[in-house]
Amino acid sequence: MKRFYLIAVLCLFLTACFWDEPIEVTHLTKDFNLAWWSDSRHQNLFLNTNHNEYGGVAIIPETVYALGYNDDFIIAKQYPNLQKDLQKRLFAEGKEGEGFRILNPADTIYLSKDDRIYQKNGEWYHTSNGWNPPPHLFPYKDSTYFYIVDIRSYENIKAWDIKENIYRFDDQEAFRSKRAQLGVSPDLEFTIFNEEPD
Repeated sequence: MKRFYLIAVLCLFLTACFWDEPIEVTHLTKDFNLAWWSDSRHQNLFLNTNHNEYGGVAIIPETVYALGYNDDFIIAKQYPNLQKDLQKRLFAEGKEGEGFRILNPADTIYLSKDDRIYQKNGEWYHTSNGWNPPPHLFPYKDSTYFYIVDIRSYENIKAWDIKENIYRFDDQEAFRSKRAQLGVSPDLEFTIFNEEPD
């Protein structure tokens, strides 16, 4: 009987890959992939020399929900991840059991009702009883960022400067103006859509 249980447990370990979370990769052009793992909220634009693999350098983080590309430019729309930003602010300065400094008092609305908020040496702190942010913060659909990725000079991952070739805009008018300035073809449109990320 022990041998049966041992074999059953061993089979579970060997077949664990069947329960892995799904990974989707779409190769675009050159070394650029649109990919996500687990669910479409994690969709990123990656610079990766292996066209069929997830990962690499995330040049536009989650959630990329619309994208167009040619051999010269990639254009994208992205919903920001406010959950990640909020988590960094709420848990950046402090230690578990000692309390975390509150950097922005408005963030306290997202704390657990069981958290203790207290003042020490003129600063406000909270103790954490878990983290359960509201789902509407990721993706945050009340805000859209627009991107232009200039890949005309791209030859390889080491020679291409990410900071000089990626432009982010908070509004569509600034995005359109930069498109015209860079000479992005008017025929380049958003052709890959995921309007309702999970």
